Amino acid sequence: MSQNPPVSIDAPVTITVEQVDLLSMSGQLDDLGLGQLQCGLDELLDGGARLLVADLSGVSGCDGRLFDLLARTEHHVRCRGGWLRLVGLGAPVLDALDEAELPEVLLVYRAARWAGNGID
Repeated sequence: MSQNPPVSIDAPVTITVEQVDLLSMSGQLDDLGLGQLQCGLDELLDGGARLLVADLSGVSGCDGRLFDLLARTEHHVRCRGGWLRLVGLGAPVLDALDEAELPEVLLVYRAARWAGNGID
């Protein structure tokens, strides 16, 4: 059995280090909670964030307004060449997703599938 010798290719290697911002949410995302979330997102976006991970594992309740906010955020970072990823989608978020419109469902699917196990 013959072995091929290792091949050396002189190709340039580019390494880019990027900052990923993690936003963890917990509690009830009602009017007050969504307002606080909006403030947190605004602060990140005003600071130039383009790569966002939103951890929803601590959310105890929400409705479709969460998905509206996430959709606007995803659009904003995508326009900057970035992305929004969702992790920790537990029962309260999935229950609210059952009532969501198709574009919101697709947003959550795209943003959660990246994590592979984004849905608990």
